[in-house]
Amino acid sequence: MSQGTAPRCPICGNANWHDRGLPECTHCGLAVVDLAFDPDQLRTAIADYLRGRSSERGFTLAPHARRNAAWALGLIDGWPVIPRPHGVTLGMIARAGEADTIATMLADLRPAFPHAIVLLDGTPADAAALAERTPWAQIVAHPLNGDFAAQRNRVQALASGWVLQLDTDEWPDAALLASLGWLTHAADRDGLQSLGLPRRNWVDGVQSALWPDIQYRLNHAGIRFAGTVHERPVVPFERTSLALAGAIDHHLSRSRVVERSVVYEAMSTGAGRPSDEAALLRPFAAAT
Repeated sequence: MSQGTAPRCPICGNANWHDRGLPECTHCGLAVVDLAFDPDQLRTAIADYLRGRSSERGFTLAPHARRNAAWALGLIDGWPVIPRPHGVTLGMIARAGEADTIATMLADLRPAFPHAIVLLDGTPADAAALAERTPWAQIVAHPLNGDFAAQRNRVQALASGWVLQLDTDEWPDAALLASLGWLTHAADRDGLQSLGLPRRNWVDGVQSALWPDIQYRLNHAGIRFAGTVHERPVVPFERTSLALAGAIDHHLSRSRVVERSVVYEAMSTGAGRPSDEAALLRPFAAAT
């Protein structure tokens, strides 16, 4: 079932469904009896089920879908989540020419993270200059050399514990920042190593149809990425989960979307992803 012909999932917001015995969300795994559901009523029914107040009615949740839904609804074992402090490291890969943007981001996010690591596609002199402006962060330089996974892995290797990797055009929303403590605590309890975060894309200030655009950016430091473009962590599925308790906001211009597709395609055949470009350039409302 293609985007635009079905309602969005009431748990993760995805508009694509597997055409199976029961329609199943292709992202979070929620299966529904009928796609003609009322989103608010279905979310309430799922929350009641997860709290042990009712049985599954009008939907089913596989084990991984149960956790996806519970975290999205702010529940762990049927109880409301408890805010916790966290030790998550902020990781960033960026170009040396973005020093002003990086310095501003680090200053604004300093209260939210105990440590930050920035890997510059630049020279040691570039790193030293930025380090003088942001003494609380660890600034390192290494050429990108056309390999985003290798660059992210260099950040991972410098960190310990959990690492949230962001680009300079991304920002964690307030809900995500408030959830990092309990999310990583719950993930440690469940033996997880990689969490997929929703990314909300804004093109020239308008939210795009590409939602939830899951990005596996919250990972244990020991996890490594693969793929020169559209890099993803190498980790068994059972060690992963969606973390739908907040989102990354991603700000782009229309020209950047088009330019990026061309550049990515040149780096790796198929990486231009014309379907993603089309969804990015289509307003969110058009996909509902």
